[in-house]
Amino acid sequence: MEAPKDMIPKDAQEQGKDDVKSLKGTLFSSIVFVGGGITLFIVLLFVIYMIRI
Repeated sequence: MEAPKDMIPKDAQEQGKDDVKSLKGTLFSSIVFVGGGITLFIVLLFVIYMIRI
C-alpha cells in the first residue's frame, strides 16, 4: 500500500523524478550505443562482402 503524497518527504519525491529521468537517459544511450554498434558491425560486414565480390 502506498503512502499518501503529503506523507512522503519532498526529497524522496524529487529523487523519484530524477530516477525516472536517469532511467530514460540510460535507455536512450543503451539503444543508441548498442544498436548503433550492431548496425555499424552489420554495415561493415556488408561492405567487406561487397568489396570481395
